[in-house]
Amino acid sequence: MKKRILKIIKATVVIFLSLVILFFLCDLVSPLYVDVAYSPVVEARDGKVLHAWLAKDQQWRIKVSLDEISPEFKKAIIYKEDKYFYSHPGVNIIAVGRAFFNNLFHLKRTSGASTITMQVVRMLHPESRTYFNKCIEMFRAEQLELHHSKNEILELYFNLLPYGGNIQGIKTASLLYLNKTPDKLSLAEVTALSVIPNRPRSLVPGKNNNAIIAERNKWLNNFKQAKLFHANIIDDALNEPLTAKRLHAPNKTPQFAWRLRKNNLSQTQIRSTLDENIQQKTETLVSNYTAQLKQRNINNAAVIIINNKTHEVSAYVGSPDFKDRNHYGEVDGVQALRSPGSTLKPLLYGLCFDAGFITPKTVVEDVPLNIGGYAPENYDLNFRGNVTAEEALKNSFNIPAVELLNQLGVKNFINKLAVAGFNSAWQNRRKEGLSLILGGCSVRLDELAALYSSFANDGKYYPLQWIVNDSLRNANISKQGVKILSPGADFMLTQILSTLHRPDLPNAYDEAENIPKIAWKTGTSYGRKDAWSVGYNKTYTIAVWIGNFSGEGVPDLSGASVATPLLFQLFNSIDHNANNDWEQAPKDLSFRLVCSKTGKLPNDFCHEQVMDYYIPGVSNNERCNHIKEVYVSSDEKYSYCTSCLPSGGYKIKSFENISPELATYYKANHIAYKKIPLHNPACTRAFNGRAPVITSLGNGMVYIIMDKQQQQLALSCSTSNDVSKVYWYINDKFYSAANPAQKILFSPNTSIIKISCADDKGRNTNIEIKVKFV
Repeated sequence: MKKRILKIIKATVVIFLSLVILFFLCDLVSPLYVDVAYSPVVEARDGKVLHAWLAKDQQWRIKVSLDEISPEFKKAIIYKEDKYFYSHPGVNIIAVGRAFFNNLFHLKRTSGASTITMQVVRMLHPESRTYFNKCIEMFRAEQLELHHSKNEILELYFNLLPYGGNIQGIKTASLLYLNKTPDKLSLAEVTALSVIPNRPRSLVPGKNNNAIIAERNKWLNNFKQAKLFHANIIDDALNEPLTAKRLHAPNKTPQFAWRLRKNNLSQTQIRSTLDENIQQKTETLVSNYTAQLKQRNINNAAVIIINNKTHEVSAYVGSPDFKDRNHYGEVDGVQALRSPGSTLKPLLYGLCFDAGFITPKTVVEDVPLNIGGYAPENYDLNFRGNVTAEEALKNSFNIPAVELLNQLGVKNFINKLAVAGFNSAWQNRRKEGLSLILGGCSVRLDELAALYSSFANDGKYYPLQWIVNDSLRNANISKQGVKILSPGADFMLTQILSTLHRPDLPNAYDEAENIPKIAWKTGTSYGRKDAWSVGYNKTYTIAVWIGNFSGEGVPDLSGASVATPLLFQLFNSIDHNANNDWEQAPKDLSFRLVCSKTGKLPNDFCHEQVMDYYIPGVSNNERCNHIKEVYVSSDEKYSYCTSCLPSGGYKIKSFENISPELATYYKANHIAYKKIPLHNPACTRAFNGRAPVITSLGNGMVYIIMDKQQQQLALSCSTSNDVSKVYWYINDKFYSAANPAQKILFSPNTSIIKISCADDKGRNTNIEIKVKFV
């Protein structure tokens, strides 16, 4: 008897080991592939799904993790589908035996044999229901248990549950039927969604809600009898109505979502940095604001909001209405390349602060200018003469900006733009010239936002963060930042941009309490096609673009009157109680007294002085020279130099020491100023100093003549204060004498023309132009 028992035990062990070995051999030969195609989704920072796309197999299958499933849901599913899920190895032998016995003797059909693991296998690899396929299913279930944990299997189960049509997974069903995430479902909703997968064709939310309620309540009563949940909670669930119906898949922030998906094709679940609360406020304000603008034929807008502390994109509106095909609503205005108007001027002034060219009180000239044939004009076609650098920036005067860019160098400026992420400007660097500072280039709204965000971070540029915990990209830059401006230059710039006494303040914001505490700059492109307003405080940077994606200009369109009101509304909505934390000057900045006439260090004759910021060791330390002492005759009819100064009969008198361009501006506008008397005619000395500047024609430029008989070219120049007469020469032949402010005309008759201008001090300027006759 004992030998027989031992033989049975040995045989059992051998069979068991053989089966185990056979199982592992089969597992090696025929592995189970778990390759689930999930719907790509873009989520807000809090995990809410903003936008979803169909999976590769054309199913709506939005991935859910166990952390997103409420404990009630887990408990209900496990109790309903597989009470011993955490105990069995994938197949419940007792349940299988019971089901086999019942089916064999036709007592009744039992549905409890399939474990959750077996159901996952069937959903991964659906086959017809036969005894052979059931055996394969059990084998696959053991494979699944071998290679995956119980929680991984349960997570797969929640992601593969069928809900009719092409909807799979509990997260997909809760979003597309109830507009909720799984962790926000009530017990009644949890139970309703747990019964649908058993009969997805006959229990369709929105069509068979009464049948779903009946099946739901049946299971709620089962839960009650089993004391799975508190009786009061179940009673409330039994009385809860079911409002489920088929909804559209999440399709918010379409331009933003497509942008992130395009840049992260390998990811199906993209957790963005978008703040849903700020995003909703932004979308509402943009929609309401642009609805009013449509009456003025202004149809599009774009906004991006940056968190300056984390460098994350908090809100993104590519267009007011993505579905507005009449006005190209599908266009992403944040990425569109547009003319920036004057919005790059703050960077230029900051760089000139750091180069030592200017300080806020440095006086610059706003007068007619011609640099190599390029003659820029101000927005209102007027000139102001001498203005301080801070006034020039506040008023967005064009002439001082062009002159400063010429001094700094276009190449240096574009290099700095490239460091700040302006890709288009860098790609077109060989084509760019002085006009780029007035909008003669193309930029994107997100590039401008990142630049102005650097102004809120002591002049350090940080790449924008689009995805949560995505700081590994550009890791070194993200941590340290790249220096664009020094803290001192950045502080002076912010002080200028935060002042309220400026022309680009909207008329409706005359009362200070309605104005957010920000620094901002506006811009309007040529032809009034683009209106910009970009502002920042310590917390946020907001960039606004308004115009028409069609490129159509509108006479009423300007950054100050159209874009800035929306900028103010956005700041007042998301950061109304912000403080001006930047009001404390950095350590690399100091104060000094300067002459109010030039912004330079005072001289003995500088009686009007003002306080000015400067960067020690960097800012220009030149002494003021706005006054010039001249020897004049007793009757002030002639002036003398040291070579022709008589032994008596003269006196010393002070005159303004102004540039030829400013002198020309004064003469042209009949502005009175003390002009130096005509120099002693008997003097034979050749004078040093600045020669006349030919302003009407550019050296090396080509001019097209359509009518050789009628068309003429103009000759005009700028001279120093001490010049009374100029002499014009064409191809080394005397042509005409004129007053410095006088414009004369000549008819060109050769293709290459040398033009010379000499003043009455013997100083001379030559240029050469080319003429093309058509």
